[in-house]
Amino acid sequence: MNVELVQRTGELERFDLSQSAMTILTGPRNSSKTTTLKVIDYCLGGRGSVAEDLGAPIDEKYAALSIQIAIDGQQHRLTREFGFGQRGVVQIDDDSAVPVVKMSDWLLSKLGWPRLAIPLGRNAGTATQQTPLSFRSALRHIYRREDSWTEFASKEQEYLRRAVVSLFLGFAPQRYETTEYELGRAQRQLTAAEAVLRDVLASTDEATRAVVHQLGLPPVVNADSLQGVRDEVDRRLTAAQSERDALAAAAVRARQAEESAPGLDPGLPAQLQEASARAADAAGRIASLLQVIDEHQRSMRLIAADLERFNRLTDAVDAFDSVPVRICPACEQDVDPRRVHDESSCYLCSQPVAGDVRRRRAEREQQALAAEQSDLADALARAASDLRHARQNEAEVSERRVRLAGRLHDERVAQLAPFVAALEDAAREIGLIEQQRNALPALEIILARRQQAEHAVDTARQEVARLTRLAALDADASADIPDRCGALADHMNSFLRLFRDRGWVAGQVTISGDELTFYVGTRPWDHSLGAEARVLFFLAYSYAILRLTDAEDRRTCPPGILLLDNPYQQGLTADVVVHAISRIGAAADQVGGQVILTQARPVSGITAPHASIQMPHEYAT
Repeated sequence: MNVELVQRTGELERFDLSQSAMTILTGPRNSSKTTTLKVIDYCLGGRGSVAEDLGAPIDEKYAALSIQIAIDGQQHRLTREFGFGQRGVVQIDDDSAVPVVKMSDWLLSKLGWPRLAIPLGRNAGTATQQTPLSFRSALRHIYRREDSWTEFASKEQEYLRRAVVSLFLGFAPQRYETTEYELGRAQRQLTAAEAVLRDVLASTDEATRAVVHQLGLPPVVNADSLQGVRDEVDRRLTAAQSERDALAAAAVRARQAEESAPGLDPGLPAQLQEASARAADAAGRIASLLQVIDEHQRSMRLIAADLERFNRLTDAVDAFDSVPVRICPACEQDVDPRRVHDESSCYLCSQPVAGDVRRRRAEREQQALAAEQSDLADALARAASDLRHARQNEAEVSERRVRLAGRLHDERVAQLAPFVAALEDAAREIGLIEQQRNALPALEIILARRQQAEHAVDTARQEVARLTRLAALDADASADIPDRCGALADHMNSFLRLFRDRGWVAGQVTISGDELTFYVGTRPWDHSLGAEARVLFFLAYSYAILRLTDAEDRRTCPPGILLLDNPYQQGLTADVVVHAISRIGAAADQVGGQVILTQARPVSGITAPHASIQMPHEYAT
């Protein structure tokens, strides 16, 4: 593996990490040892910003980062550039750009590792969601950060840890491409369907009983019985309608036969029709007379208004005739009305004066209006008299019509009396049957809902049974899982035996095949180990997953590389750490893997083949 950093000035920094199976980055604190591992992590698909993942000094100083990796002997160059619009992609081999979110899929494909969806929870049978098992999740076990030497991975959920371990051991497809999750979901769907069915059965039974009891229908329990009830109701309805039609035909025949019988007036219907027509004519004449009277009364009101207006005119003329003229409007001299003047001239200016004819005109208009008013009064009196006679006539005609209608009704009742009760009974029977028939679609909907709920339960039960059979087959196919877990535990134990009473004071490591829980002695690892022992535990775990590369089982997914950031942790003595590093480096050299290690102390005492790189930069704290 090679790491390159391109400064914004164009200067290139290159670190060759492939000189040996184990490369040790040394230098004082803040000399970019850990940052170099973070650069590798970032180029493998880190999703944070440069400042968040690598620090502000890297973001300010460098324009691009790249690593060169080998996967199954094929070299690939992964580059992250910091230009605008380029931070969200990884440039691969200078010929393609992969979005960061797709980088995990690319790496899994190149490594030949399966792409799996795992249940989002410890128990696949109760999990309601799934999440992808990404390369980033496995990388957290390969890249042992300085702050995660006492846990599998920082802030890692238990279900994810189990998935990563099963991926390394090669049985993740057997564990997660199984029916366990689908079986749990099918069982939940069956439980929900059964709850719906119980509710539907309770509600539909109650509704069906209420409708059947209220309408007097036969018992209805399913669609077949409903069809039988529908056929019976249709048969009864047809019979009742036939009986009603027969009774009506018999009544018609009886009336036709009795119309010529003695004592019955055959002309009574015609007389009733004539009386009805005369009553309608009389009502129409009354309406016309009422309209005429209304028009006459409106005209009388108009004439009275005109007469009142002319009376005010004549009063005004008289009032102005009596006003004397005593001052000349031109020269303001007093005027004596007794001065000598011609009768036909003005006594003020002596000009000829014509007589005032307004009074005579008004009087003539008043006379004409009085004559018109008199004529209208006569016409109104005649119309009122005609209205009285019309109303009297209308009352007589209506009385005759009612009398004739009563006679006709009595005669027809007498004719149809033997059939009335039977026709009424038939009508009631038909009405009840039609009500029952109209209720059948509602019952059909109720039963269809029950049938759908029962079908849903049957379908869910069949799916649960099918998945249960497949789960049994999956269990048979997973019979070798305990052996694979045992092989990983054996590698860890062979490593830890070297440190008995030198930091490792616990018992043997075992791994549960069902839950993938790591036990030390009889207790889970996190309940048994102190801080120093935990560091040894995870050094042993790193050694064991590195040794998977040498496994004969091709189903395993060995990482082939380890990134170990400052394993000198938790007070573990330096000689123990050096011995552990030497063992891991020897394993890497043996299986063809690679280990990249950082440490602040000088390299000494490590017996495994290794290359040492003194980091050149030291950043200010």
